[in-house]
Formats: sequence, C-alpha cells, structure tokens
Amino acid sequence: MPLIPFLVPALVATQAPVAPQAFDRFQELLEAIPQALINGRTASMRGLVAKAKAGWDQARPEIRKAMPEPEATFIDRQLASMKKMRPVEQAMGALGISSTLSRFQPRSRKQDLLQVDRLAMAAWCSVDSGQWEPFPNVAAGFKPLIDQDKGQHTLTLINVQAALKRLDESHKKRQAVGAKKALKELLSLVDALEKA
Repeated sequence: MPLIPFLVPALVATQAPVAPQAFDRFQELLEAIPQALINGRTASMRGLVAKAKAGWDQARPEIRKAMPEPEATFIDRQLASMKKMRPVEQAMGALGISSTLSRFQPRSRKQDLLQVDRLAMAAWCSVDSGQWEPFPNVAAGFKPLIDQDKGQHTLTLINVQAALKRLDESHKKRQAVGAKKALKELLSLVDALEKA
C-alpha cells in the first residue's frame, strides 16, 4: 500500500481553540509514534499507539469543543485502525491525525515548527518505504521559519539550509541513507529551534 502523506499546512483555525493544553498534550503523544520508528524503536510503537488512544479519550471532550464531529470521528477511526497497522503505517497515521488537529489550533511559531516536524517525519517514512514520489516539500515547510527569523537563530538556520541541500541531492539520486541522515539532522535542528 503506497504511503501518500496527506499533511496539510497548519492553517488559522476556523474556531478558537478551547483547550490549547489538551491539544498540545495529545500532539506530543502523536509525535512519539513516528519518532519511535525513526529512532529504531518499533517494538514500542504498539504501546505508544495505545497511549495516544488513551490520551485522545481523555482530551476528546475538550478538543471536541473546537473541532467538528467529522474530524473527531476520523481521529476515532484512525486510532482504532492503527492498532493493526505496520509501524510505518502507524507513523503516517499519527502524522495525519496531528495534521488534522493543527487545523483547529491557531497559527503560531510553535505550529510552524510542528508542521516542519511532520513534513520531515513524513519524508523519512516515505524514504523508509521506498516511496520517493510524491515527496513532502520539507524545504517549503521551513520557509516561513527562515523568513520570520530576523537573525535570531542564524547558525541553526545555516545548518538547516545545508541539511535541506543534502536532502535535495539525496532525493534526486534516490539515496535513502543520505536522505534519512539529512532528515534526522533536520529533526534535531527543529528540536533546537523549539528550545531556543
């Protein structure tokens, strides 16, 4: 089954978020799933999916105040089906849920960082599956962060641009090892930007 990332850029929410902490906690649980795949901890992924499901059950009443029922139902179904999926599919499922949630969170630097994180993780999953096209546009995800930086994180962004260049070269040559290495570096740089 081909993996087609359906990550939508984080947009300004149509409704004001009622419980930003509920969104943030659930987003963290979701992020742990693809991170486990990328870090070679696939044995822990079923447990992480179960944690995400429990986190959703707890956060759903609050999140539901800011999210229409069709999206909440999608999350219910996706989490239920993820129990039976292969690790790379679980990772992509978590990224899809995270993207859906972001549509109902206000646009911010934090959301831009989360979007770049999702794009890099989706690209890593695509490379891991041998799917080079369509390929997530990781560079476009970084553009708002680079444009808005105003010299605050110059060294980190120079490293981002160098890693993006290596990713582009590896993508063009279909070099999985190089692409995965560049993507892991980009994920580390996103972590550095989150802490800055």
